[in-house]
Amino acid sequence: MGRSSTAIAALAVLASLIGACTGGATAAPSEGGATIPPPSPLPAGTYTSAAFQPQVTYTVPAGWANPVDRAGYYLLQPVGNDVLGIHFFRDAVAASQDPSCPTTPALGVGTAAAELVTWIGERPGLVVSEPAPTTTGGLRGFVIDIAIADGWLASCPFANGLPTVPLLVGPEPGFRWVVAGSERLRLYVLDVPGGGTAIVDVDAFDGTLFDQLVVAASPIVASLAFGSG
Repeated sequence: MGRSSTAIAALAVLASLIGACTGGATAAPSEGGATIPPPSPLPAGTYTSAAFQPQVTYTVPAGWANPVDRAGYYLLQPVGNDVLGIHFFRDAVAASQDPSCPTTPALGVGTAAAELVTWIGERPGLVVSEPAPTTTGGLRGFVIDIAIADGWLASCPFANGLPTVPLLVGPEPGFRWVVAGSERLRLYVLDVPGGGTAIVDVDAFDGTLFDQLVVAASPIVASLAFGSG
């Protein structure tokens, strides 16, 4: 069955929003005028990040891909599905709440897991679960579920009117992460020994798929092991 014009428009907004969040790739990235082919599936097995620090090792079943591995951002996603993923952020900090949604930090917010989770829980426009202590991948921190509050209308300039709340920025230039529309996410905010955080974001841009994603992602998250970097 074909998509309605409304659904097509929503997907276009979603693609541009994904690009705005990650500071780069959209659902159909191009380079030099040519479309970049989709990432190759990973055979079922255990893998370790090459660039992302602290190094993270994980086990995935067949059907997942790793399209991004950078020092500050790592991505796992189901093959052929740009709206679901497990995102890893290193040393991301609280985002400015200025209506222009800049890629600058909020002032006066600490960078430890407890401080960041407390700040997120206080954001107007978000529904946030009570923080639960967690040890994930050998790192300690907190896990919270996040969604946009009913009736929230504020929108970032790049979101074409979709309700949005700025969440995280940096440390990579131009990098930001916002919560938007029906999006639902489970955020593991973990303290790294020596300073900073590693964040694991189980994220469904289409919130109706969140429960399905959690079921698929939970064994992967349970397999995580962070190095000492």
